[in-house]
Amino acid sequence: SECPEKEKLPQEWKNKTALQRLCMLRAMRPDRMTYALRDFVEEKLGSKYVVGRALDFATSFEESGPATPMFFILSPGVDPLKDVESQGRKLGYTFNNQNFHNVSLGQGQEVVAEAALDLAAKKGHWVILQNIHLVAKWLSTLEKKLEEHSENSHPEFRVFMSAEPAPSPEGHIIPQGILENSIKITNEPPTGMHANLHKALDNFTQDTLEMCSRETEFKSILFALCYFHAVVAERRKFGPQGWNRSYPFNTGDLTISVNVLYNFLEANAKVPYDDLRYLFGEIMYGGHITDDWDRRLCRTYLGEVIRPEMLEGELSLAPGFPLPGNMDYNGYHQYIDAELPPESPYLYGLHPNAEIGFLTQTSEKLFRTVLELQPRR
Repeated sequence: SECPEKEKLPQEWKNKTALQRLCMLRAMRPDRMTYALRDFVEEKLGSKYVVGRALDFATSFEESGPATPMFFILSPGVDPLKDVESQGRKLGYTFNNQNFHNVSLGQGQEVVAEAALDLAAKKGHWVILQNIHLVAKWLSTLEKKLEEHSENSHPEFRVFMSAEPAPSPEGHIIPQGILENSIKITNEPPTGMHANLHKALDNFTQDTLEMCSRETEFKSILFALCYFHAVVAERRKFGPQGWNRSYPFNTGDLTISVNVLYNFLEANAKVPYDDLRYLFGEIMYGGHITDDWDRRLCRTYLGEVIRPEMLEGELSLAPGFPLPGNMDYNGYHQYIDAELPPESPYLYGLHPNAEIGFLTQTSEKLFRTVLELQPRR
């Protein structure tokens, strides 16, 4: 079965508990354990524990204070700095105002970081300390500094830190005091078409959808671009079956493509499909691609999702997933929830067997992590 975790067990096996069913699946289909565990958590704890939508940074920021820094656990392809900068601009903390200090840790930068912390604690500035895992010997000094400034500092003083997660339990070097006192945030790249498509759409707003005078064409192509972005980003997880090489596609490619789309629609009487496909496939996304076959694949995808039939309601982005009509911003999010088929390699134009390898690896990594959480005897 393509989705064995959804199947009902035969005869007396159907009376087994959810945990017993998980154990059986673990033995017979380890590649499906990530999906099965997701369903298990949703059933036992509720859907809010499995929703992949990003946490609003402003909400987390409200809980911070001089004694409560924010600690970002870094993930590939995610830059927490832009969230901090965006929030800082709203509240008047910028590099130009000289009340926003950004220190990228490395050799010799410890003194700079200490001076920034002392100044910020006195004046009520913000300090970002990036990649603190690179200065292991200085971390005990940092812990003392943060403790020292947690009392009697300016009430607007804030500290933001970032570090990569340790690859093994032996590699944990961040002092316990820093971790206990901080608000810990990890913003992992979304996994699966559902989360990736929501995440792509999250880069825009209702105002974005309304900014073009040719609303129907703009909305249709924007949604198709979001789907295309989700496909090219998520194909990376399939290894060489997805792309011959790994490429750093990011949300900047998508937002720039939408800006180009807006400018072209405003300037042309007809939708210039060929020009748009060329720009997206050879420059915006194609600029990352170095392999000829990968570039051909990228162009082929764009040829499938951006074409005249999309305005006539005759285009399916994937089997069972037609391009939606003219909706508002929330309507598109609801359409994804209601109409997107279950996760499958078909959504990326791949054979179902393409995911067995990476799903088995993901399951093994998951169980190793669970084992690490067990108390040592």
